[in-house]
Amino acid sequence: MGNATRDGLATYDKNMSRAGNDVMRETRNDFMRIGEDRNVHRIPPRDRDFLPYNHPGHFWGHAPHYYGYRVSYLPPRYRRVTYWGIEYCLYDGIYYRPYGGYWVVCRPPFGVCIDLAISDLLFSRVRFSYYCNTYRLFNAIDANNRVIDEQNRIIAQNNATIAAQNNAIALNTTRANDAYTLANRLGLVQSYAYADQPYYYQDGVFYIVNSKGQYEVIVPPAGALVEELPDDYDTITLDGVSYYKVDDTVYRTTLVEGKPYLEVLGQMYGKLAQQHNYYSNGVKYNDLY
Repeated sequence: MGNATRDGLATYDKNMSRAGNDVMRETRNDFMRIGEDRNVHRIPPRDRDFLPYNHPGHFWGHAPHYYGYRVSYLPPRYRRVTYWGIEYCLYDGIYYRPYGGYWVVCRPPFGVCIDLAISDLLFSRVRFSYYCNTYRLFNAIDANNRVIDEQNRIIAQNNATIAAQNNAIALNTTRANDAYTLANRLGLVQSYAYADQPYYYQDGVFYIVNSKGQYEVIVPPAGALVEELPDDYDTITLDGVSYYKVDDTVYRTTLVEGKPYLEVLGQMYGKLAQQHNYYSNGVKYNDLY
């Protein structure tokens, strides 16, 4: 249902669709390799050639972000910042995290804000498969993600209220219930979205406009639909089924009104996140295949 391209994973390939096929396809031969299992595998950015530290663009800009690519050393005058207990190195609007004795370019942490006045901001408006109007507990909720749990309670109540006041707002509760059941069974946690608030997306990063009028980086909300994933996505297997992962966010392919999308299913935390977090656990491409 998706195809891999130089820039990432997209849901639709026009040329292949004319033949009635939906396939995974990588356009760069040097990003592919035959593994010991004799299958062709895509090489993730973290195991490709090193990138000069001054190559990535600002996370909010239009220039390539090169998330997941390694740099052999950090730029001068970088500074260390900590978000949610995780340390980052920051220089000129570019964030880095350690990986295998080197550094990788990474997305901005949740909670980072940027001014709306920045001239080159251009984010895509996010469409949703469903909105949640029922507060539910997740098995993977712990002290580290209690903020999401408290937020979900407020958002569910808000969505239930506005749906009762406006019949034109479709929450798609059946899809929401099914997604919750699957996410919880897989050990994921979902972050709800307000049905009456716009959300924005660019290259794996989700934003809202906060009360101060700034774009704020947020936890990817459940049910959010995107047409392509960034270059540093991974394919993972949960309960015998393949899903796509960007950082700790798990996506699945879905159809909405006959059109294929990649849908945010939930977030990985704790042992599950550690198992699939190749940046922190040091797992290399050659270790996987």
